[in-house]
Amino acid sequence: MTTQPQVRPGPAPRRQSGARAVYELLRERIIAGTLAPGERLTEPLLSGSLGVSRTPLREALRLLQAEGLVDELPTGGVRVAPLNLADARRVSAVRARLEGLLTAEACERATPEDVARLHRLVDLMAAVRGHEEEVLRLGAQFHGEIERMADNAWCSALLRQIRGHVDRYRLLAARRRAGTTDHVDEHRAVAGAIGRGDPAAAEAAMRAHIERSAEMTEQALTDQTSTTP
Repeated sequence: MTTQPQVRPGPAPRRQSGARAVYELLRERIIAGTLAPGERLTEPLLSGSLGVSRTPLREALRLLQAEGLVDELPTGGVRVAPLNLADARRVSAVRARLEGLLTAEACERATPEDVARLHRLVDLMAAVRGHEEEVLRLGAQFHGEIERMADNAWCSALLRQIRGHVDRYRLLAARRRAGTTDHVDEHRAVAGAIGRGDPAAAEAAMRAHIERSAEMTEQALTDQTSTTP
């Protein structure tokens, strides 16, 4: 009888899995601002604080650099990509066009159940408007529902490429909106236009919402610049 050799998994998948986990963790901290814009990321310190070896850490940093969330320094090493007005405007302009298109297409495909889900999310946002994290979570869910309804793979792929940058700037806007009803009113306008079956109005409402968020982001960045010694 011939004994079949045992096949053992190689280390590459585990390294990639480890790198992906480190990437997700660092990405989350960059978006939340726990790792501040412009902060230098030192491999020995990160490796020790995260409890990982240099290999998955370097792979994770390469992924973040490819996404534009970290920059390579001329002297070597990397830093968290800074936030600035010019970049914020570009990101918001691209986002407004993509999400505006998605909203118009979602309007054309929306079912009564879809519209009801959007209105429920808006009602929840109104109920928790003083809680920043919940507002952000529900807002992301609202936008995700519209993306699902539109079913436009190209738009979704392009949005994923800038998602990290969108989320970094969106957090600045959300902090300025905390406790207000602006974001609720804007999302309600989008849901209402979709409910009426008016793609042009739905697209315009979404773009107006994103442009308003961009204004809040710019104000936050301007305030930070003016208070920086």
